[in-house]
Amino acid sequence: MRIASLKADRLAVVKDDGFVIISDALAQDGSLPKGASMVDLISRYDSLKGKIAQAADQGAKTPLDTKQLQAPVAEPSKIWAAASNYRRGGTGITDQAGRGEATETSAAELLQMAFLKPPSAVIGPEQAVIIPPDVEGVYPELELCVVIGKEARRLSREEALDAVFGYTIILDMTARSKAAISAPGGLIATRCVRKGYETFAPIGPWIATRDEVPNPQGLLAQLWVNGELTQSATTEAMINGVAELVSYLSHISPLHPGDLIATGNPDSPQFQRSLVPGDVMKAEIQNIGAMNLTVVGSAG
Repeated sequence: MRIASLKADRLAVVKDDGFVIISDALAQDGSLPKGASMVDLISRYDSLKGKIAQAADQGAKTPLDTKQLQAPVAEPSKIWAAASNYRRGGTGITDQAGRGEATETSAAELLQMAFLKPPSAVIGPEQAVIIPPDVEGVYPELELCVVIGKEARRLSREEALDAVFGYTIILDMTARSKAAISAPGGLIATRCVRKGYETFAPIGPWIATRDEVPNPQGLLAQLWVNGELTQSATTEAMINGVAELVSYLSHISPLHPGDLIATGNPDSPQFQRSLVPGDVMKAEIQNIGAMNLTVVGSAG
């Protein structure tokens, strides 16, 4: 099942080339409150799954209008993100393990390099990434994004996938310039700063539930900028897979329904393309979907 958040506080199931609104039916029978969020649905999903399927089967399908989409989870309690989590080693766009020098850092050490992006950075499909006024280079990093489905603490690797609700797409936007990384005292700004600007966490277009993605380590992820393919790799090349990431992070902090985990980008910085106002991006991951975003300059 693919479940979308739409404008006017509506939830919908995506069917082929259309939407079926399900939030009205679920509110009418008291299953969800009127105006319920995606997190409300995720929190009750196990008990609502049958009713959601029934509402999707009985409801009227309307044409797919991407302008109606919102970020599938507008206000996650947190966004964890993995760093340097692909094997890399290639230089060509078709190198499915990612481009750049292969890391010598161990898998255990990479887990400890995870960082947080602020929920305030979230935007949805068809929205605009804003280039901040104090940076010279902004780069998109396409990543598979895990959506947590239930409260989780101290999970083993074997238990981890049971805590996953589904998957969406995230662009881990990154600012790299002297202005962005200079800090008082001559220190280098953390990933949280360089990746934490407003609009720096586009997610969407919807959530594919876990049953739609039986193998999260076998997905092709691709990014186009102005129609040119700029990133292409498979999630098989992750060093720490979804289960390892969920398990490890559940030992750092409790995971809540709707929390997001960005699983890492395959290409090192020298193979990433700096964005300029007017650019158009298309991000697509197999078994999930695709979303478009624009790029604008700051008005500030």
